[in-house]
Amino acid sequence: MSHRPAAPAPSTTAAARTPLTRRRVLTTTAAAAGVLALPGTVAWGVPTSFEAETRTGRRAPGAVAEPSVVIRWNQAAMDAILGRYQAAGNRFGPATVNARALAIIHNAIYDAWACYDHCAVGTRFGGALRRPRSERTLDNKNEAISYAAHLAMLDLYPEYKVAIDGMLRGLGYDPERTAPRRNSPAWIGRRTAQAVLDYRHADGANQLGTPAYSDTTGYQPRNTPQVAGAFDPSTVAEPAHWTPLIVNGKTQRYLTPQFAVMQPFALTSPDQFTIAAPPPYPSVRMTAAIEELLDISANLTDEQKAIAEFWLNDDVTPPGAQQMWGRYVSARDGHGVDEDAQIFFGLNMAECDAAIGSWAVKAQYDFARPSTLIPYDQRGRQIRTWGGPGQGTVTMDGVDWQAYVAVPPFPATVSGHSTFSGAAAEFLRRFTGSDSFGDSYRFKAGASTVEPGLTPRTDVDLHWSTFSEAANQAGISRVYGGMHWSFDNEPGIEMGHRIGTVVYRRAMSYFGGGHR
Repeated sequence: MSHRPAAPAPSTTAAARTPLTRRRVLTTTAAAAGVLALPGTVAWGVPTSFEAETRTGRRAPGAVAEPSVVIRWNQAAMDAILGRYQAAGNRFGPATVNARALAIIHNAIYDAWACYDHCAVGTRFGGALRRPRSERTLDNKNEAISYAAHLAMLDLYPEYKVAIDGMLRGLGYDPERTAPRRNSPAWIGRRTAQAVLDYRHADGANQLGTPAYSDTTGYQPRNTPQVAGAFDPSTVAEPAHWTPLIVNGKTQRYLTPQFAVMQPFALTSPDQFTIAAPPPYPSVRMTAAIEELLDISANLTDEQKAIAEFWLNDDVTPPGAQQMWGRYVSARDGHGVDEDAQIFFGLNMAECDAAIGSWAVKAQYDFARPSTLIPYDQRGRQIRTWGGPGQGTVTMDGVDWQAYVAVPPFPATVSGHSTFSGAAAEFLRRFTGSDSFGDSYRFKAGASTVEPGLTPRTDVDLHWSTFSEAANQAGISRVYGGMHWSFDNEPGIEMGHRIGTVVYRRAMSYFGGGHR
């Protein structure tokens, strides 16, 4: 028998009619006194119907009519992620924090769902909370999952309580039901989610710090900050090491260096996998790496620019891009709640472990980004390079070299983008039994945010036949954009695949009920 309460009458509001798309974000205003709204004053709500979400915003062939409740909460999580960093005026969200948040939410969802499966076990209680066969209904699964996701999101995004409560209410459940009957779906969802939260509050990420996620390692950069666009080589003490930039008057701070020592899911330790050290500076190999980026910058094609910008993921964040891969697969393969609970659990555990593993390598090498090492190395030399938005290729003093895209606040080696993408590709390949992907995207003429109205001159079609192709393009995009070296990218992809493999094996041990 279902424990789900009666659903409210169908809504006819704009919120109910509005599809959940990847560009929908939460915003706050002083006038709203904390009430959340979407652009155009549309409230954040649960639609009565919408197309299955993909990276391209279109349905895949054979898509189910309605996405599962897992997909709905995944979109809600992305809305909250985007809302937080855009409300702060930041173009990019913190990839590490976002990967961890998505992992926590989907860990809570999975553990609640597992209680209604005949075989799977949860990460915190194993099979101790398994419900009898008569209770393993879709309604009960949906209710348990929703209460689990609701509690996890309130813990991670308390400023969006109104919207998160509204999401739960829109699905037909009561957010004020804080003491549900023992072993009811609501109780199962809240019990399993709280156990996941209790565990993760002590994982080393410092979520409960002041401020949240503040550094616990005492990291100090070896070089003084440089004003973006006004590089001063005389102040650089160790050019091969990371140098913070001052962008629009704000000095970069190393983003979450403590993730290098955070508790992983499947890795035996954060540094289980690493990569070869970057080339020493100066050296023949480092000179070749610099010349490679200079050549790319001087000869950027519209396709390369489109790739660099598409994979910036400034509207979905780096681990958010991989959520779109998972959604595409869900729609393509006709997933229901059972498949989605598993695939998004494994995918996001892979993304979180990729964040931890790549940050461990960044801590190991603390290596310089091209945005500071190239101006230092090429100072006083005339170089051919991209001259800035709308300038094309020009000749300039090497000290003025700049990347095509914005540069994030942490060391270069290894590329987090590459590691995230390799891990996702490997997990999805193994979970689906095939590397076949099939999604695509049309980057419209003039849609560039770096060179708006100018780039690309004509539409650029991006297509990924396989997960591996998507991962490789995501990785090389960072080289095209000038924020990473090739020796950050290829090894990062490979390390990501290794992380995806161990995460898949650990996840399957939970799915099959064999994990102890």
